Amino acid sequence: MKVEVSLSHPQTPYGFSSIVLNYGDEPRTSVAMNIDYRNLYEFTKVQSGTAFDLFVISCIVYGIDILLPRENIGFDGWSREIEISFPVEKPDCFFAAKNELEETLKFLTGDLWHVSFEHRSINRMYKLGKRQKVYKDSFRDKHKAVNLFSGGMDSLIGAINQLAMSSDYVCLVSHTDSMFKGAKTDQEEILRELQKKYQHYHYLPTRVDMSKHAINGDSYEKETTLRSRSFLFLSMAILVADSIDSTMPVHIPENGTISLNYPLTPSRRSSCSTRTTHPHFLELMERFLHSVALNHHIINDYQLCTKGEMVEKCKDIDMLKATYLHSCSCGKRGTRKDIRDDAHASHCGVCMPCIYRRAALHKIGVSEKVGTDIFNSQKRSMMDIPDMPALVSFIRRNIDKKEIGRGLLENGHLRLDLLNEYADVVKRTRVEIKQWVKDEASEETKRLFGV
Repeated sequence: MKVEVSLSHPQTPYGFSSIVLNYGDEPRTSVAMNIDYRNLYEFTKVQSGTAFDLFVISCIVYGIDILLPRENIGFDGWSREIEISFPVEKPDCFFAAKNELEETLKFLTGDLWHVSFEHRSINRMYKLGKRQKVYKDSFRDKHKAVNLFSGGMDSLIGAINQLAMSSDYVCLVSHTDSMFKGAKTDQEEILRELQKKYQHYHYLPTRVDMSKHAINGDSYEKETTLRSRSFLFLSMAILVADSIDSTMPVHIPENGTISLNYPLTPSRRSSCSTRTTHPHFLELMERFLHSVALNHHIINDYQLCTKGEMVEKCKDIDMLKATYLHSCSCGKRGTRKDIRDDAHASHCGVCMPCIYRRAALHKIGVSEKVGTDIFNSQKRSMMDIPDMPALVSFIRRNIDKKEIGRGLLENGHLRLDLLNEYADVVKRTRVEIKQWVKDEASEETKRLFGV
């Protein structure tokens, strides 16, 4: 599917250039992007250069990801073939990185990307307002760390640890999308608690999403898997980091269990597996950055930790206990209401991120209300809940580290010198879940899990 980009100058104060994505047969579908750049500009003062071009590219990638439904366009029901020419300030800077960008996006999204670059005729893509606030260079430069801050529990722990371990200022970079309500509220409620003890941070939320309707007013079908969101998220953080120092790293806090996304059963190994923070994606992303002379490292300090270990080793457990309820780890937020006993709970309780979260919190003696408690399901038996047969199989099977290593390699490229450590993360995750089942489940459920 070929997607074309239309640009026009920003029309209103504090407004970003109009970016319209056009695709499909005649009559073509044309949908505008919504980009609220005000917070980013106030901090970075940037609207040109390579890091800014990367931000524009990532916004367009994110928009395309939403606009092209896999079921309709994917040549195998999933993977899409996408052709796009990105409008950038200096195309020559990106031509040499074409292969690196295509490989990065292919691994992350599972799609075939054919990218090219063209000169962007619009130099100023953000229109200043009369009362435009711009932070002084001294304020920006005193920030010594840039952290992604999503509103999930891992990013919460990452922020707490940075703030608790050092008095250096931390910049917390966030993305919001009106199609997925709740994330911005989560972030703001967490920060209301954090600021009672810590003030040495700056919160940078940025909205990037697609208009609800096409330009002609028609509705259009949206893809909701959004595998490209971490590319956008990281590109925003790179823009912020680059405005502070040309070599400042970006921290992306994610437990190794979710990052590796080990398939629960052999049948679940495929390109459909989420790779938003997979080690190979982060390596590819960093390689792409360096190929366009953006010398920033991407660091996941928790790559070799389970979620439970992140919780246990949090540098301020009291703050975590005061804030974790405001965070959301659910992969199916707002969905699966047909099987929820409590349709209003923010966590479904049955997706794997919810399971990992419950087992992790159990390690510090914390339990929270979820949509469906798998040990006491009201609407259907546990084995009739999606993912539960796979989870039971994952816990019951006697799998050694060698088999786990093979499964990890089939799910994505990994450094062989770290394979044993990655496999050990999976083994320790199984131990966490087993202990949770042993302590919380009925005898019948324990026998089902083999514990």
